[in-house]
Amino acid sequence: MKKTNTARFGAVMLASTMLAGSFSSVAMADESEQTIDTATWFSDVSFWTPPTQWNLDEDSVTGGITKATGLQFDMNIPAEDGATKMALMIVSGELPDVISITDSNSIKELTESGLVWDLDEFLSLYDPDSHLLNGDYPEDIKQNQINRDGAWYAYASHQSSEDTRKIYPPNSDYYAWSVEYGENYGLLWNDTVLEEFGLKPEDLQTEEQVLAAFDLVKNSDKTVNGASYIPVLVDGNMYQESTLRTLEYFFGSMPIDDEGNYQDWIQAPESKHALQFLNTLTRDGYLDANQFTIDNAGVKSYIASGRVLCFIGNKANTAANKTQSGTTWTSTGAILSSEGTNPVLPKNTNGGTGWIQTFISKNTKYPEKLAKWLSWMSSEEGMNWCIYGKEGEDVVRDENGNFVWTEAGDERRFDYVNTGLTAYWPFHNSSYEQHVVAPPAEDSEDYQGMLNDTALGRMEQTTVFNSALIDFYSITLDPSSDEGIAKSQIDNYLVGQITAIVMAKDDEEFESKYEDMLAQIDNLGLEDLNKIYDDAYKANCEEYGETLTNANADKH
Repeated sequence: MKKTNTARFGAVMLASTMLAGSFSSVAMADESEQTIDTATWFSDVSFWTPPTQWNLDEDSVTGGITKATGLQFDMNIPAEDGATKMALMIVSGELPDVISITDSNSIKELTESGLVWDLDEFLSLYDPDSHLLNGDYPEDIKQNQINRDGAWYAYASHQSSEDTRKIYPPNSDYYAWSVEYGENYGLLWNDTVLEEFGLKPEDLQTEEQVLAAFDLVKNSDKTVNGASYIPVLVDGNMYQESTLRTLEYFFGSMPIDDEGNYQDWIQAPESKHALQFLNTLTRDGYLDANQFTIDNAGVKSYIASGRVLCFIGNKANTAANKTQSGTTWTSTGAILSSEGTNPVLPKNTNGGTGWIQTFISKNTKYPEKLAKWLSWMSSEEGMNWCIYGKEGEDVVRDENGNFVWTEAGDERRFDYVNTGLTAYWPFHNSSYEQHVVAPPAEDSEDYQGMLNDTALGRMEQTTVFNSALIDFYSITLDPSSDEGIAKSQIDNYLVGQITAIVMAKDDEEFESKYEDMLAQIDNLGLEDLNKIYDDAYKANCEEYGETLTNANADKH
């Protein structure tokens, strides 16, 4: 799918963002539901830390939930081994009332157990007027969950899809661009170092220009606190996952060959170019090979040192643009290939299935209240109360009717472990946030971060393609099967061989090791694996009614 120009949203949609109304108080539950019952809420998200004590004060977040639903919760969030504990509960047949999990195996076991409600049936029985049954749950996400689980068993958190955005349209280009082009993999330039060396972002577009800038910095005698500048930093011991994949995007690699069949990314000619670029960086001394072994803390330490000119990899791993060393960072999008191929950007346009999946146990003693609770927590009133707090205290509205956090609101949401404000992640809705929260000022670090994250996708040369077609979450290879063993052997082999290729001392050694790699992964059974994935790709094409074309086929 060729990228088209973004339709600018223009003026903020005042009418659509005023939908929430005032939310300084919580609606009272039915009189019949005023007895407070205690339900158990389990999660395998070990780092999720909502309040451990349920405060019944009606002005508190938790007290507001109780007032609206007649429920309070006993939270059960293991610090580790959540998936194991979930498996034991399934085997015993004794489940907590509410289960919010992310582990794919746990989700599969739970939905096959017969112990959790089909939400269509559950809400139809116990809350037939629920907004979730009447157009307020995105059909694309729901269908993906049905495809995965066999029915709609779970409420998905952090919803962001075409259908969700029909319900809650983004209120600015800031959010629209983030949705359409946002990507963590990319590059960043240190603005302070650029200025120190007289470099400008607009002069760092091509492979030749970038290498020349690296050479300038490498051969300089300038220092920072007595230490030399670093021309380029890769993503530490994650470089094969993120830095190499970033360069594959830049040079136009795709997992689809010229005939329209699936191929492993590493087999694409543009991936060879990405490996050659990394090899050039090591051979010419622009990066120290020790970078390939440092952890994320080491990457952040380098970034904070003020010595790094350029970072290539997962930008989210850097903590750049977080007021470190008094500098800011800018992305120029892709490094344009010297071989004339165009960059690509995979973006999943089918909505996915969200993040945390929330299930209701069939053995709960409180089905009526939990149905009302599920409907209320996912409603605008519930989201406003739990995420944005009290209007006039935690948030105010700007001239366009969008929410803006107050200083007091910031303090409360950053202390969510105690206050509960923003703490109930299973009911966060990304599209709703982008609908009601004011975008940051254009001169802010957050706005610059959006520009950096969307720079690759917004480039005229970039082809954005639907990565849903190469999403193979439905394929589960038995580790003991021939295919499972082959995949494990190939993955393990590539880790060492890619490093050997990148560290090759000259062109002859590079070519020899590269050809050895292609031959060995073929011997280990890559083509049989590719056939499995190609069948799944073709099935996805049929389901979504589209196919992928290699963006650089005419250049091969």
